[in-house]
Amino acid sequence: MSTLPLPLPSDPRTIDDLLDKARTRNRYPAYNMAAAEARLRSRQAARHRPPRQRIPGAAPAHTTWTAPDADRTPDADRAWWDLNAVSLLTLFGPDADRQLAAFITSQYADKAGALVFACLLHLSGDSNGARFWWRFAAGADHHVAEYCLFLEHAHCGEYDDAEHWRTQLLHHQFEPDLLCGDRATAPLPIPELIGDVHPHITRPHHPELGIVPLPQPSLVDQLRLLTSLL
Repeated sequence: MSTLPLPLPSDPRTIDDLLDKARTRNRYPAYNMAAAEARLRSRQAARHRPPRQRIPGAAPAHTTWTAPDADRTPDADRAWWDLNAVSLLTLFGPDADRQLAAFITSQYADKAGALVFACLLHLSGDSNGARFWWRFAAGADHHVAEYCLFLEHAHCGEYDDAEHWRTQLLHHQFEPDLLCGDRATAPLPIPELIGDVHPHITRPHHPELGIVPLPQPSLVDQLRLLTSLL
């Protein structure tokens, strides 16, 4: 029995055409990647320089929060400044010390205290620890923690994760001015003062979670001292 020849494909496209179609679409055609990489390199270098005092005029030009309903994700610099601002305003909240104390006495189960601790970790340079406790608070439905994660992922260029938290914020009708305070009133951090919190934090290793920073009771008084000096 003779075998009938297979019909030739009618699609005239080449393998290059198909591969081109399979490439990931650029979702940020207007984003200046070269400039973003330069900013990230500059920021990374700055983190390894000795701490510096508050410098007049060092604050960002904008004084309004990044809104979750904005058309595009904030760039790394803007997200960084906003994250610093919301962290500082959280620490300066009237109940921040009591919330941190409740977090410790509850064996780390208080979501408001978890937010305070995460913001303190962020400002002291422990981004991994901050992200861990922001996620804990966000999992307990703390909307300011969700906003912190939105900004932190945007700062790191993790746009899919930032979009996830932005969606959560939109679902909860989050308003930064209402829940975070006046953006223009946030003080500038002084790194050498914030670095004094490290002796009051332990970092045990959890077999499944890895290193998890935990506040000691003495951190409550250190927070009070810190906010009195900034």
